[in-house]
Formats: sequence, structure tokens, C-alpha cells
Amino acid sequence: MKSFLKFVFMLIVVAVGAAVVASIVSKKKLESMSDDEIREYLAIKLTGKVGDEQLASIQDAVVTGVRGKTPPADHYVEEVEEAMDDLDHVVDDVADEAEEVAATE
Repeated sequence: MKSFLKFVFMLIVVAVGAAVVASIVSKKKLESMSDDEIREYLAIKLTGKVGDEQLASIQDAVVTGVRGKTPPADHYVEEVEEAMDDLDHVVDDVADEAEEVAATE
């Protein structure tokens, strides 16, 4: 009985190791693909197994997972535009104050 349990334990350890290696190899493969290639690859693999909405959410999750947790570039563009607007307001306020100071002298 002990040898059977050892065999089962070893089998589980080998299976977990194989799963880890397969996961690493799969991620490396996906990292070398563009976002569109990843979406196409997943569409081919999952067509008929999941619905269109679920496929889209899986594709988004995989692309995000492969590329990292960075927000899209649009997010940064919006922040920069907001900062520029704030800066314009500050510059206008400073210019108005400078004109008032110059007028009082």
C-alpha cells in the first residue's frame, strides 16, 4: 500500500511539473505573437466551444495577461490632456495676477 501511495504522489508531482512547463511554453509562444494573432489563435481554438461574447472576454483577458497589467495608451493620453488643460488654467491665472501687479505699480 505504501508503494502505491508513493507512486500516486510521484505521479501527481510529475503532472504538476508538466503543467508548469506547458504553461511557461504556452506563455512564451503567446508573447511572441501580436494582439491580433493571439485573438485569431484563440478564435480558431475556441470556435464552437464558447459563444461570441465569452470568446471576446477570453481574448481580452489573455491579451491583458500576456502583455501585463498596463492600462491602454488612451488612458495616458487622457491624463496628459487633462494635465495640459490644468496647466493652461494655471498659466492664465498667473498671467492675470502679473497684469494686476503691473497695473498697480
